[in-house]
Amino acid sequence: MLKRFAFVGLMASSLVLNTLAGDLSTDLAIIVSKNSPLESVTSAELAKILKAEKSKGPDGAKFVLLTREVGSPERAVALAGIYGMTDGEYNKFFLQATFTGAVAAAPKQIGSAASMKQFVAGTPGAVGYIRGNELDASVKAVKIDGKAPGEEGYKLTIPTK
Repeated sequence: MLKRFAFVGLMASSLVLNTLAGDLSTDLAIIVSKNSPLESVTSAELAKILKAEKSKGPDGAKFVLLTREVGSPERAVALAGIYGMTDGEYNKFFLQATFTGAVAAAPKQIGSAASMKQFVAGTPGAVGYIRGNELDASVKAVKIDGKAPGEEGYKLTIPTK
């Protein structure tokens, strides 16, 4: 009987903690390899990294930039919240940057969260994004302006309908 009460108590506290932590399914987590020394960035640093204006991480590894497929809610949040661009502006930005030699290529487009995690986990310097509730031990979420996905005040959120 005591075990049953302990279990119910544990489940209730877990529910309360998840509610207090925020809904990870609406947070866009910036991810890197779990071995990456990149732990935290400012919003401005993140924009420089993802616009290929900053090409190397703290360990000297060249950043490999990834994006989600056109039309995904994750991509829309990344474009608006990080790049400050529409899809058309993003395409024009990377076309021009590629033409002028500022970047070798536009970010690689990845179709699913599972593919994104697999690529990031296996590629030194890779930087991508997934929903916070899709995080697992294969990758690490980078804090933005000192906040991790699920924390109050986290800036990259996917609007709910």
